[in-house]
Amino acid sequence: MYSLSQIAQITHTLFKGRVNHPIEHYLNDSRSIQTKENTLFIALKSQRNNGHNYIQTLIDLGIKSFLIQENEFDYEKYISQNISFIISPNPLLTIQALAAYHRQQFTIPVIGITGSNGKTVVKEWLNQLLKNKYNICRSPKSYNSQIGVPISVLNLSHNHNLAIFEAGISKMHEMEALEKIIQPTITILTSLGSAHDEGFENHQQKLNEKLKLAKHSNLLIVNGPKAENVKVSANTNFISEDQNGQYQIIFNNNSFQLKHQNKVYQFDIPYSDRASLSNAATCAVLLMQLGWNEKDIAAGLAKLQTVALRLEIKTGINQSILINDFYNSDLESIRIALNFMQYQNRGLRKIVIVSDIEQSGIDSPSLYKQLADLMVQNQIDAVFGIGPEITKYKYLFNKKSLFFVSTNEFVKAFNYQQHVFSSSCILLKGARSYGFEAISQLLQLKSHDTVFEIDLNKLIDNVNYYKSLLSSDVQIMCMVKAMGYGSGSIEIARTLQHQGVNYLAVAYADEGVELRKADVQLPIMVMSPEEDAFDDIINYRLEPEIYSFKILNDFLGRLDSLGISEAYPIHLKIDTGMHRLGFEEKDLANLILRLKTSTQIKVKSVFSHLVGADNPSLDDFTQKQISTFTSVYQLIEKELGYPVMKHLCNTAGISRFKDAHFNMVRLGIGMYGIGANANDQKHLFNVSKLKTKITQIKFVEAGETIGYNRNGKVEQAMRIATIPIGYADGFGRALGNEKHGVYIHNHFCKVIGNVCMDMCMVDVTNVNCEEGDEAIIFENYEQINQMAKALNTITYEVLTNVSGRVKRVYIQE
Repeated sequence: MYSLSQIAQITHTLFKGRVNHPIEHYLNDSRSIQTKENTLFIALKSQRNNGHNYIQTLIDLGIKSFLIQENEFDYEKYISQNISFIISPNPLLTIQALAAYHRQQFTIPVIGITGSNGKTVVKEWLNQLLKNKYNICRSPKSYNSQIGVPISVLNLSHNHNLAIFEAGISKMHEMEALEKIIQPTITILTSLGSAHDEGFENHQQKLNEKLKLAKHSNLLIVNGPKAENVKVSANTNFISEDQNGQYQIIFNNNSFQLKHQNKVYQFDIPYSDRASLSNAATCAVLLMQLGWNEKDIAAGLAKLQTVALRLEIKTGINQSILINDFYNSDLESIRIALNFMQYQNRGLRKIVIVSDIEQSGIDSPSLYKQLADLMVQNQIDAVFGIGPEITKYKYLFNKKSLFFVSTNEFVKAFNYQQHVFSSSCILLKGARSYGFEAISQLLQLKSHDTVFEIDLNKLIDNVNYYKSLLSSDVQIMCMVKAMGYGSGSIEIARTLQHQGVNYLAVAYADEGVELRKADVQLPIMVMSPEEDAFDDIINYRLEPEIYSFKILNDFLGRLDSLGISEAYPIHLKIDTGMHRLGFEEKDLANLILRLKTSTQIKVKSVFSHLVGADNPSLDDFTQKQISTFTSVYQLIEKELGYPVMKHLCNTAGISRFKDAHFNMVRLGIGMYGIGANANDQKHLFNVSKLKTKITQIKFVEAGETIGYNRNGKVEQAMRIATIPIGYADGFGRALGNEKHGVYIHNHFCKVIGNVCMDMCMVDVTNVNCEEGDEAIIFENYEQINQMAKALNTITYEVLTNVSGRVKRVYIQE
């Protein structure tokens, strides 16, 4: 550990504070606090966010040490509160310099991994293969960015005798910094794909840039094309499908051959996809270079385990939520999962089911003492330990915890323990060998094979894109009505809350009540407040949209009957041309008079709706709306005598009418990955994936028919797959009879015959598939758009039509 003054001295920065804390943990995400003790928060400023905005919140939570950018935060008044600061011209460069210094204190072998795809898988597989021989420090999850790499390297301690770090870049001149931090003795390039192409002139330039990681390496392994005009000091070994590589690779089902120096090596792995085989070949070549014999390499590759790159959130039994993060279990990944659990918790009881931690490199008493301390720090209510080793140390955990020697023992006892898992947030964290899939099956709420998968990382990326289009004084209101446009309002709302948005909006009060019950604390505007819902609006601190004199008078009457005299926040809706809801200009005089004489309410915002912000042919009308809205809110503010929030822009308006951002915008479909134009779409990620599994496959002879009313005519012998999705799930009847289809193994398979309520049949005559294989309804913008066209509707309807009975699964890396 370095003290704050040592960090300042090493990095030539300024230390200000009365207390010179030693630092053990480095934090750059205010949502990811693992412990407040010995933690340094790195306040980074970017185009899309500013970490200095979260310092006060972190101080309130108990963080006492901060690395800040000069002139970005007024720190002087906090010194007397024993809060300490390191002041830097550039906090990112400072933490990188510290990590580079720290790396120089070690002479152990260090493997640096770069490439377009497969970095994390190769890193984790090398860990699986080498962990019996080495005590390994490796990048947590996919920490491979300009900030992720230094945080990873700062985990190095003198207990480690091997390190494996990832390095990811998106533009020129980024690798120089990462190479100085990692200083790899061995470099691996896993692949070269299209990711981040926009940051480079061509593939050759991108390849050359990535290979700068090997500048001072002794060994370089490249899986793919050779780089031209790049000189590295390493002994370079190329893996290629052609004769150019020293290692020629030949793929065959779940095995591959490596031809090297007139000798052929054959290896089997538990996977048959090309990416896994290629990644395994990369591992094999490294092991060969390290002197392993063919037999030991083959034995290790045959046991490779699935790498979990993301956490899954599912609805659990007994009003619980379930977080799946099994397949790996080490202290660092447990810390990350516990942090994730904290902000998904919703105020529920917290339960962790954890297995023995295998090959940690730490003696068992110290290991399980650290694990038990983590449970205390994260206020876990009960631990279920599974495995003989953790059971030995059960005395370290709280008295509500239970322990089982095996997963089978837990499963056998489950029927007697079901009540324990009521109204709980349950984290599953186990080594692959413990088969936690069986526990997940017990704890998740049962549903059919059709799943709506929502990627929360992509949601965050999309919100950050739109944030980057706003000036720092513009707030953001996110629309989570209609079950979060089909994605599920609670998880979406909680993610947005931790992302730091300012407001949420729902259509009806019961949607807001559901969010409040799930511990969502953000201000929530209700866009269609009904008189019968006024009590819920008031009791759950929701803020109604007021769009007519009737709704205004009714709401004032209800406040009066409840004896509420303080100014209750409301939002005024102005009709500037939509002609749906809202006060018109002719109503303003009476409206202002009514507001000025009503002390029970206070106008929080004035807003309106743009009619055609996404349609350039309507730009003149949009400008007229902007002008009308401007004059209306100015009059209201003047007459009321206090400022209000103003919001007019929807998703399309944010990107197309920057002069109309005022001091708040409303983000809707854009955060789910649907942009208003081609330029926006380039920066957005589709958040949702609708998928199912093949239930049955049949061979149908020519002359037969398929489905209701015999509409599916079979003119030549056909192979048909039945999949469990129908119009009750949101796959409309208009998609039947070859109007649309689904994607199976990248083949578009048309629907044959009518779509049924619960299932449909698709043509798989030319597809190599089996029962149980995945069928994708949509997973990207183009597929959603094509489905909308087939239904003669818009993308909004495709997303919101996904039925509530379809299981939502939330994932986050």
